[in-house]
Amino acid sequence: MAGRRSAPPSVAIGVEVVGFIALPLAIWLLPFRLDATAAAFAFGGGVVGGLGLIAFYRAMAMNLIGVVAPVTAVIAASLPVAVGVVVGGERLHAGQLAGIFVGLAAIALINGGGGMATSGARAAVGLAILAGIGFGLFFILYHGASAAGVMAFVTGRVGSALGALAFALVSRVPFVPHRSVWRLLALGGSFDGIGVVLYLYATFHGLLSLSALLTSFYPAFTVLCARIFIHERLAPIQAVGAALAIAAIALIAAT
Repeated sequence: MAGRRSAPPSVAIGVEVVGFIALPLAIWLLPFRLDATAAAFAFGGGVVGGLGLIAFYRAMAMNLIGVVAPVTAVIAASLPVAVGVVVGGERLHAGQLAGIFVGLAAIALINGGGGMATSGARAAVGLAILAGIGFGLFFILYHGASAAGVMAFVTGRVGSALGALAFALVSRVPFVPHRSVWRLLALGGSFDGIGVVLYLYATFHGLLSLSALLTSFYPAFTVLCARIFIHERLAPIQAVGAALAIAAIALIAAT
């Protein structure tokens, strides 16, 4: 909603800055360790996550929240699995393969057909895929940095804010949020900061694949909020695609 009233990079910067409100929660839940390597991972994860946020906010501002959220999550959920296969030597289970194919089918459904809604969906899906790549890399790099705990939280948010600021300067768009969105950023940034702390806690105590995949179930709540608060309606084929995307995440996570 804020991305419709203010430039997406400014929204991303506002969210990252406000998210520091969760620092006391981070100090309470997370370990504190000075680790330069972990800090570098968190900073890098923050940068790509911040750029992913810009693409995500821009895509959702196209009035296609119910399309963008599931597509982004399919990509974000698939990347940690792919890294586990390529780097960790893991083998894909039948359910994971099925989930990936269902996710691709969901993207095709959302992006297919004719009409103005679908034309707009093509641009939204492209941005959603970029956002999903950014979020997936964020999950992976934050998992590598999770042992640093509080330090990872701080350096990651600084990286996100600086990445968004650099994007704003290069693209010559405002980097200070418009006054009309400050209340929205206060709410959204607080939830974002708390969510990152909880993800760091979960991935520190658990597996990357499980933590990242369970986190990727957020589209169900996002789509529900879009329907309740802004009365968003999707074309039938888009609704089917969105439902398939959420099913794809379930298949990937179930195995």
